[in-house]
Amino acid sequence: MSTATFGLSAYFRHLDVAERMCATARDDGFTMLFGSLHVPEEPEGDFRARMQRVGALARDAGLGLVVDISGPSLAAVGLDVTTAGTMRDWGVTALRVDYGLSEEEIVALSRSIPVWFNASTATPGDFERLVGMGMRTEGIGISHNFYPKPYTGLSDEFLLAQTRMFHELGLTVQAWVPGDGVRRIPLGFGLPTLERHRDTHPVAAAIDLRRLGVDDVFVGDPSLSERTRRAWRAWVQEDLVELEVELTAPVPEEVVARLAVVDRNRTDDAAAMVRLEGARSALADVSIPPTATVGRAFGSVTVDNDAAGRYKGEIAVQRRDLPADATVNVVGHVVAADRDLVTRVGPGRHVRLRLR
Repeated sequence: MSTATFGLSAYFRHLDVAERMCATARDDGFTMLFGSLHVPEEPEGDFRARMQRVGALARDAGLGLVVDISGPSLAAVGLDVTTAGTMRDWGVTALRVDYGLSEEEIVALSRSIPVWFNASTATPGDFERLVGMGMRTEGIGISHNFYPKPYTGLSDEFLLAQTRMFHELGLTVQAWVPGDGVRRIPLGFGLPTLERHRDTHPVAAAIDLRRLGVDDVFVGDPSLSERTRRAWRAWVQEDLVELEVELTAPVPEEVVARLAVVDRNRTDDAAAMVRLEGARSALADVSIPPTATVGRAFGSVTVDNDAAGRYKGEIAVQRRDLPADATVNVVGHVVAADRDLVTRVGPGRHVRLRLR
């Protein structure tokens, strides 16, 4: 994986969930934590103490902490733009300004603690004006919104245009993918930046954002499922896509062993399937009788049989429905929860088939 940064989110209502996620965050490939001081649905109480607890979680886990604020929310923790630097002592490394602060207040805030901006609404003119007013640019960041309400998320085209615009200013851009564990109140429909990602596998969504030029990817919801954390860890820490596979037909032992070996998609990336480049040579001397030569549905895992000639032993994962072929055995399928990932296996990408 490149030098991208990955982050989790912690909310006051879900601090027990945040503790569990932060406990393994570094192992899972995360180096940042996001918190918010202006979620209207958060329960009443001591926001200062809760914010300090989130800061302690970040410090203990070795994570940087960015906190979303609005105009009134600093007052909720007993601070203002001139004293917000106190939050550094709580483990906060930057504040993301969403709304409700004047330009003069933002400049004052930047002198106290690094400031991040909203990439979905800001313009280059905003930055030029603020810099002219004396805003400090050390540690500056820009982060797209996430969108709790269905059908309100961004299009690819808008995200791409905004991201390119801020890259031209030399800024690093962040965006969001939904979680698939505990989902945040009030609606529970995921917290993606792109609308099309609302019910997409979080790793597949993260791969999409990186392809669209987003530098850093955060998980908006409070948690990821255990199986998705494993897939995230494989992608970030091992630079591979992991697909869980259920075998559905008899397979020679040598083929089973080969299916479990990390391989990679060919660099001449096929439109219809992921072709694992090392399998043919590894299985050249293995007998693979024709069995289950049935229609190849999207997500099917196939092995070319003895009738395939020099293609015998090729292992592939289908990216679309294909007809039956007498030279191809359908031996299993990628489980439904992982099928979003099949179309995100790019050329040369390493793949691990995790057999059930």
